[in-house]
Amino acid sequence: MNIQPIGANKFIVMLSREDLSQLDITYDTMDYANIETRRVIWTILDRVRASTGRDIDPSGNLVIEAAPDSSGGCVLMFTVPYLRSGIGTVVSRSASTQIFEFESLNDLLDALCTVGISEKKLFTDGRKFRAEFPTEKTAFCRRIIEEFGRFVGSDNITVAVTHEHWRELTP
Repeated sequence: MNIQPIGANKFIVMLSREDLSQLDITYDTMDYANIETRRVIWTILDRVRASTGRDIDPSGNLVIEAAPDSSGGCVLMFTVPYLRSGIGTVVSRSASTQIFEFESLNDLLDALCTVGISEKKLFTDGRKFRAEFPTEKTAFCRRIIEEFGRFVGSDNITVAVTHEHWRELTP
């Protein structure tokens, strides 16, 4: 098993034919709906943690891409929105943020309840509402957020205008 980190949130794991045999799985039988495939993925993630010291939480958002290789093995690429490194340290893939705008407080609250992102800043101009989320938190739920509001931007100007001209809501 060859584990290659590709940045803070991606890993490529190359499994040889022998690795697949030891894990008692083949590329053709891999299906995350199958409990045996999940067992194999958890085993691989445990080895990633042992090899790199980084913990991938498979109970959160996790994208797994699989492709066969010519030698009878396969290549797996794991992408996660963030990785935990050590106790309490989060290594984030990006410091950028995304701003979404909502027509009503109800739309904003519905979006927040649906996606469950705790890291956020909320703003109002007295009529509309905006939410600022870390980009890595919206990677897998942007389409859901856009069912309640609209994406305004992630550039420095949009963020600066929101911070300067909108009043931040505090709990």
